[in-house]
Amino acid sequence: MKVVGGRASQVLASRVAAALDCELLPCEFRSFPDGELYTRIDATTLDGEPVAIVQSLTSDTDFVCLLQLIEACEGLNASKISVVIPYLGYARQDRRFRSGEPISVRALTRCIFADEVFVVNPHSPEALKYFENARSVEALDAAPLLGEHFRKTKSVELVVAPDDGAAALAATVAGHAGVGYDVLEKTRLSAEEVEIKPKTLDVAGRSVALVDDIISTGGTIVKATSLLKELGASEVHVACVHAVLVPGAATRMLNAGVKEVVATDTLETIFSKVSVAELIARRLADAATTTTTTTSK
Repeated sequence: MKVVGGRASQVLASRVAAALDCELLPCEFRSFPDGELYTRIDATTLDGEPVAIVQSLTSDTDFVCLLQLIEACEGLNASKISVVIPYLGYARQDRRFRSGEPISVRALTRCIFADEVFVVNPHSPEALKYFENARSVEALDAAPLLGEHFRKTKSVELVVAPDDGAAALAATVAGHAGVGYDVLEKTRLSAEEVEIKPKTLDVAGRSVALVDDIISTGGTIVKATSLLKELGASEVHVACVHAVLVPGAATRMLNAGVKEVVATDTLETIFSKVSVAELIARRLADAATTTTTTTSK
């Protein structure tokens, strides 16, 4: 197998290639004067070998780059094209919230033609059904890796989800960290007054990890951190799979009293302390073995 890294996932692709002990093909990325993207894989042929393309979709340009890389691999005679999407952008627009809106994630993913697609913790599991032109699609879960990080560092005593949407993620992280977990619950006391607190566990005097799949603006984390501090938490750590982090988000969280931010390298940031490379490599290797066994039979 060969590995190709898209413009958004160069470091992660190199880690995946190292984990697989296979060749990472160099690529060239630049823009034409009119803004169009030029992409080239530095190879003359793949000579019937399988290839894995690793590319996060953090921008429209990243999506165009992925489509170009898929076509380039077809032109180089790849026997099988596996697409790994560490971060799937547009996954939050997975339905029509208002009349006239597109299902944006469907509009994009239906353009991806591949033998198999792997997506790390898609924000919406529903998004996977829109990969209409991929032979197989599978979600990979990085939550256990975050849990293992906290188990090794022994830096937290409790994992908390900021809302019900992150409850399952928090439960997985906590299970692998070997600590308990809770979910912040909003209770309306009156028309003007709302109380937010953990559902069951006391955070006073405890080191807490706030866990979510994506952190973009940091607004939810800032509010939850302030609440946990008011309730007596000794430290507040923050963990996420995808650190999108718009400008100013990290500063807002740290100013709110967050001790540290821990993220995976699905998006390459200074907070990427946990790598998903081994997770991706293992699944690619398993899929390759399954394909070989099926073909030989």
